[in-house]
Amino acid sequence: MEKLFNMISVHSKIFAMLTLVVCISCQENSKLPVIGYQEIIDGKTSFAKIPEFIYQNQNGDSISTSFLKGKMHIANFFFTSCPTICPKTMRSMKDLAETFGPDTSLQFICFSIDYRKDSVPRLKEYFSKLQIQQPNFHLLMMPNKDELKRVPQKYLSIASEDSSAAGGFDHSGWLLLVDQDLHIRSYCLGTDSKDVERFKKDIQNLKNELH
Repeated sequence: MEKLFNMISVHSKIFAMLTLVVCISCQENSKLPVIGYQEIIDGKTSFAKIPEFIYQNQNGDSISTSFLKGKMHIANFFFTSCPTICPKTMRSMKDLAETFGPDTSLQFICFSIDYRKDSVPRLKEYFSKLQIQQPNFHLLMMPNKDELKRVPQKYLSIASEDSSAAGGFDHSGWLLLVDQDLHIRSYCLGTDSKDVERFKKDIQNLKNELH
């Protein structure tokens, strides 16, 4: 248990360092900041967006970055056999889904980092155990090790294979709020119920901003 707390503490410090590159997208206090690294595209400086991907969900349907553009989404990283933080972070995701309902303008995206074991049938079984009925809640199968290295980093998250870690993966418990332009706007620690409650306010603020 002490190792788990130490791991969460390290991840928290890393995320705090990353958010030093936060930019307030406008001067109004009511708007959430854009969080992330700046990059130069076609000679123009802009904030990095989430990565391009196209993965299958628990029903075998393809979910892509293109599908998410124009919608808000909340993302996290987990795996079905995780013995540590995943059950709690997934309960937090379920709580958020129940709070905001099946509104298709807000999608819930859970990336499985266990590309060897978490097949579509296994994700479907796990989804059934979560007892979530909403069509806007997706468990995505990450297909290979290269994608595991690429995608979490763009979401400012930690997810990597580690034989010394419980379950074989070292990963953070962040839940991340992404806007319709694919920029990260807020985050919380999914294992901290108080932080999740604060995060709900950020979600509502972004919904208000976009409508």
